[in-house]
Amino acid sequence: MQSVFILLTAVVIARLPLCPPHFHPTQLLNQLFSAIADKVNNAQRSHQQQYIAGNLALITMLGFILIIAAVIQFIVIEPILFEFVLLLCLLKWEKINLPEIDLGNLEKQTIISQIQPRTLRDLDQLSLLGLHKASIENLCLRNSYQWFAVIFWYISVGIWAAIIYRVIQLMAHNWNSKLTVNRHFGRPAAFLLHLLSAPNHIILGCTLRSLQRATSPLENLNKQAKKWHHFSSGFLLSSFAYSLAIQLGGPRKYQGTMNRFSQLGHTEPAQRDDINRAQQKLTWALLVWLIFISAIYLLISIR
Repeated sequence: MQSVFILLTAVVIARLPLCPPHFHPTQLLNQLFSAIADKVNNAQRSHQQQYIAGNLALITMLGFILIIAAVIQFIVIEPILFEFVLLLCLLKWEKINLPEIDLGNLEKQTIISQIQPRTLRDLDQLSLLGLHKASIENLCLRNSYQWFAVIFWYISVGIWAAIIYRVIQLMAHNWNSKLTVNRHFGRPAAFLLHLLSAPNHIILGCTLRSLQRATSPLENLNKQAKKWHHFSSGFLLSSFAYSLAIQLGGPRKYQGTMNRFSQLGHTEPAQRDDINRAQQKLTWALLVWLIFISAIYLLISIR
C-alpha cells in the first residue's frame, strides 16, 4: 500500500496549480535535450549516421539522467521521500483554460498560445473548429504520455521504470521524428516511446470507452486504429472521439509539410464546449484508474 499512498499524494499535489508550466522540472530536460539535438544532429551527415547519432544520444542522455537520479536517491535517505519527489517531478497534467464567454474568432490566439508550446503542429492557418479538434487531441495524447503512462509504469514496475519511460518520452518529444530535421535522428527515441506507451494507450482507450453512454462497437475502433500511423495511439484517439461523439484526426501540417492522417470517431466537428468535456472525461478516467489501483492493492494487502 506504500506505493499507492505515494501515488495518491503525488497525484493530488501535482493537480494543484502550484507550479506554472514553464517552471515545471521537466522544462530543464526539454532545454537540455533540445540543445543536444542542435549540437549532435547534423543535417550534412548521411541518414545512417544521423540514426546512429540518435541512438548514441539516447543512450548517453538516459544514462546521465539515471546517474543523477541515483545520486539523489543516495542523498535522500528515505525511499518514500525519494519516490514521492521524483514522481511529483515526472507527472505533468495538461489543461486548456478557455474564457468564460465565447469570443468567437478572437479566441483563436488564446487557444494557440496555450497549445503551441506543447505541439509541433502548424496552428496559425487552422480554423476555430480545427483548433478545437487539435486542442482535444493534444489534451488526450499529452496527458496519456505525461500522466497515465507514468502511473502505469510506476505501479507496474516501480519508480525507476517510470523515470526511464519519462526521459525517453521527453527525448522523443524534443527529437520528434515527424519533423524533417529529426526524421532519422529521432527514430530510436520514437520507436522506444511507441513500445513503452502502447499498453497505456490501449488501457486508457478502454477506460474512455467504458465511460461512454452508448458504447461504440469494438470493431469500429480497431478498424480506425489500424488506419492510424500507430495502432495504440489510433485506438486511444478513436475511443476518445467516440466517447465525446465528435470527429478527431485528419490532415495536419508540420513545418509547412502536410501529413495525411485518417479520420477518427464520429462525423460531428469538435465544438468549444467539447474541450471542457474532454478535460472532464480525462479527469474521470484518472479517478477510475486510481480507484481500481487502490482496490487491487487493498485486496492484495488483505490476503
